[in-house]
Amino acid sequence: MNIIVVRRTLALPVLLVALSGFAKAQGNEAAKAEVLKVSAQFDAAREAKDRATLERILADGLVWTARGDRLNKAQVIADIFSNNLHFKYFAHDNVTARVFGDTVVVTGHSTSVLEYKGKLFDAPRLFTDVYVKMDGRWQMVVHHVSDLAKP
Repeated sequence: MNIIVVRRTLALPVLLVALSGFAKAQGNEAAKAEVLKVSAQFDAAREAKDRATLERILADGLVWTARGDRLNKAQVIADIFSNNLHFKYFAHDNVTARVFGDTVVVTGHSTSVLEYKGKLFDAPRLFTDVYVKMDGRWQMVVHHVSDLAKP
C-alpha cells in the first residue's frame, strides 16, 4: 500500500509539470500568431498611411535601424507620411517568430524593393523585429535590417 501511495504522490507532480509544459507551448503558439498578425497590420498601415494603427503598434521607445539610419517612432512615421520611404515591391519570406515571455522576436528575409530618401534599395535583406507586450497589446520596440549582397 505504501508503494501505491508513493507512486501516486510522485505521479501528480510529473503530470503537473507535463501539463504546464503543454500549456506553455499553447501560449507560445498563440503569442506567435498574435504578433504575426500585428506585423501584418503594421505592413498594411504603412502602405495605407494609417497613422492611428502605426501609433498603436510602434512603441514610444522604438529603435529603428535600417539603411544607415537609426530612427525613433516619430521619425519613422514622418518618413512614411513624407514619402521618404516608398515600397515599389514588398515581399518577405522565411519569417519565423520566437517567444521569450512577453517578448517575441520575428526574423525573416526580404526581397522588397524600396526607395528611401531618393535612393533605390533593391538588394535582399535580413530583418529582425522585436515585439513586447505592453499595456495589454503587442508593440514593436526594435526593427533592424541587414543588407545582403545581391545574388
